[in-house]
Amino acid sequence: MSGAIKGRDNVYNHIDSMLQNAKKSVILVTGADGFVRKIKFLRNRLKRLSSKGVKIKIGTKINDEVKKLIKELKNIQIKNVNINARFCIVDGKEVMFMINDEKIHENYDSAVWVNTPYFATALENLFNICWRS
Repeated sequence: MSGAIKGRDNVYNHIDSMLQNAKKSVILVTGADGFVRKIKFLRNRLKRLSSKGVKIKIGTKINDEVKKLIKELKNIQIKNVNINARFCIVDGKEVMFMINDEKIHENYDSAVWVNTPYFATALENLFNICWRS
């Protein structure tokens, strides 16, 4: 199964619906500006998942604004990563990847969602290599 999503609000709503079903893990990769926007939108959901034992890793570029938000996200692993991409992986099964740079106008932000453990696991393994280095 797959789908195409257009518009930042729709993208964030779909990420939120993916997170609702998370049982084991969430990986989120985004730039610093995207991190700030996503955390404002997804903060409560991420905190609830973390309190339920879901392992959450967020890779982003860390700047001063990101540092302020990190303090309130206990039990969520956040690391400075050098990955120029935007994607979300849930439970090694679902992936949403944004197809534009984060600086695009919010109306034109677009993403592709796929429900495929084969691709999700491969992307998760690549992410974990970057996470460890």
